[in-house]
Amino acid sequence: MAKKVKSAGELDRISSLPDPILCHILSFSPTKDAVRTSILSRRWRYLFASMPTLDFYSCLRDLPRRNVNNFWGFVDRLLFFPNRVSLECFRLHDPTSKDDDHLRLYDCISAALWRGAKEIVIYSRNCPVFPTLLFTSQSLMVLKLNIEGEMKIPADVCLPNLKTLHLTNLVFVVGSSILRLISSCHVLEDLVLDLCDFHNISVLSIHSLSLKRLGLSFLEMVVGSPGDLNCAVEINTPNLVYLRCTELIAEGYTFSNMSSLEKAHISIYPVNRDATDNVDRIRGVTNLFQAIRNVQDLSLFTDNAETLFGTCLEPGLAFPNLVELEFGNPNGDWKGTWIMEFLCCMPNLKKLILDLGVPEEGFRVVPEKVPSCVLFHLKEIEVPSFEGDKHMFAMISYLLNHGRVLEKLIIDVYDPCEERRLSLIEELLRLPRNSKKCDVEIL
Repeated sequence: MAKKVKSAGELDRISSLPDPILCHILSFSPTKDAVRTSILSRRWRYLFASMPTLDFYSCLRDLPRRNVNNFWGFVDRLLFFPNRVSLECFRLHDPTSKDDDHLRLYDCISAALWRGAKEIVIYSRNCPVFPTLLFTSQSLMVLKLNIEGEMKIPADVCLPNLKTLHLTNLVFVVGSSILRLISSCHVLEDLVLDLCDFHNISVLSIHSLSLKRLGLSFLEMVVGSPGDLNCAVEINTPNLVYLRCTELIAEGYTFSNMSSLEKAHISIYPVNRDATDNVDRIRGVTNLFQAIRNVQDLSLFTDNAETLFGTCLEPGLAFPNLVELEFGNPNGDWKGTWIMEFLCCMPNLKKLILDLGVPEEGFRVVPEKVPSCVLFHLKEIEVPSFEGDKHMFAMISYLLNHGRVLEKLIIDVYDPCEERRLSLIEELLRLPRNSKKCDVEIL
């Protein structure tokens, strides 16, 4: 029996690994799960306390208020554990924080930075008073703040090693402070500004030679009095490879060289052609299309496609490098032939994803000019949501009929009635195909 126990013990090779490796393995789990390993044996009892990553995801969500102080005390002990040499990452996701928690959060951020943290990620409903060290840290490389509250940037901000900056739901009382923050990050590569308010600023200027990824969402952007959305956006990022613009409602965009751009994800706010106050918005969208014309992968979503493309597709507009397009128009206002006109702008397109709603009209007149990409380059088409609409049938039939090199058509058929769904599938499979290599896959 003793020999069997010894043999079984020899199989526990994980426990024989060095502490740094075990702590690295534990860091991939939420901290509360890593703590549970302390009951395994004496070998594991205090390993969790030296993990390079502390990740507290919704730990306070279901915690009785009387136990909140115990939680914060536990966090303090982890941050100041005597055997801890350094801390790589501190994350706290707490959507149920109370007003009196922000002081404890201040202490946690300070302690994490004092330990040399390279990554700080905070999601909280209440905005803490941020320690000055957060804006002058030499070690910080990633900072992500999703906080509903005011953000005050000190005058001497300097983050020389920060590469990733994500700010969500923050209010900048002094709007120009965001410009000071961005300019202080000399090696910034990834910038996201989502649903932030910038007061008393007429131009949001983003100038960076190092920036490679940029995400912008201005749905809640309020300048001056409530409802005033007039704000110009200047982007000078010659090395940008990814751009995301969501809910495009800013007054206008000015772009400098974006020849390095490879992928763009664009969501455009509805534009009313007859409204005089939308002239600047339409001009902004037009300028945006011109700026991203060298992109290779484009995801484009809009709620007002007919008006938008009838206004913003200028003669001569072309996307010569575009090989993959995902287009979403959930409200289904894609009547007319503008989709084919849009495809004419991208002669080398190889993959097309069409997520279209049910329109009142489909093709008014079948377009005489077939886009060259459909004839000679388009190899894959995907329709994520097909509800059996006759206009979409016409669209699919048109593409199958003219797709000479088409190799794959993937259609996700949706109908709550299984009998109707099977009928739709049979009808789709009977559609004639121009390409003998085309494989139709029905999901």
